[in-house]
Amino acid sequence: MISYITKGLGAALLTTALLLFGQSLWAGNLETKPLQQVSPSKQCDFIIDKLQKRYEKTRDVSAKFIQKTTVPGDPEPVRASGRVYFKRPHLMRWDYEEPERQLLVTSDDKVYLYEIDAKQVSVLSRKQFLSTKISRAFFLGKGDLRRDFNVLGCFKSPDGWILSLAPKQQIPQLKTLELTIDKNNFLVKKTVIQDQMGGTTTIVFQDIKVDTGLDPELFKFQIPKGVSVFNAG
Repeated sequence: MISYITKGLGAALLTTALLLFGQSLWAGNLETKPLQQVSPSKQCDFIIDKLQKRYEKTRDVSAKFIQKTTVPGDPEPVRASGRVYFKRPHLMRWDYEEPERQLLVTSDDKVYLYEIDAKQVSVLSRKQFLSTKISRAFFLGKGDLRRDFNVLGCFKSPDGWILSLAPKQQIPQLKTLELTIDKNNFLVKKTVIQDQMGGTTTIVFQDIKVDTGLDPELFKFQIPKGVSVFNAG
């Protein structure tokens, strides 16, 4: 089973793209006023402008992640953790370490889901994986926050700030998205994604590293010998 990946797959993809510009928002020197000096009416515009500008400049991101996914009708959340890597324009790798070792990686025009202990690989095309306009745009580095999202609000929280968004194009994988921005260093440290069916995926990011020059070889994948292969499309 690859339940804890597949249940959060669409959300994970969008989160990775949003992590890319979210974490890079404050990665460099910003010639701007602190958030507390910006009027409430301009707080959302302030955050969005910086997210977009830094998103367009950042080349790669890596981070540890803790993922919790809940689905309607299932009282037990699915928990997982590992490390994620993203390199523009279209390279992505999720290394799941717990509860089981699994790998999700884009390589050339394919996406591979590798269950290491079960010795099973599922293969699907990138086109199939990027099934919506918004996922393709952000994954390929062409996303635009104001074009693709409605801003529901910006709120103070004990951890800092929460930016709440909803996609303008209705898609099953994403109804709303919340980004939690740390009050001390202004890094996006948590995302909460709700899908149209009522499922929720929460991902907390730690040990975030930006523009370290990730090796493209990290995103190469060859199907190991002796594993079962399932072609999904």
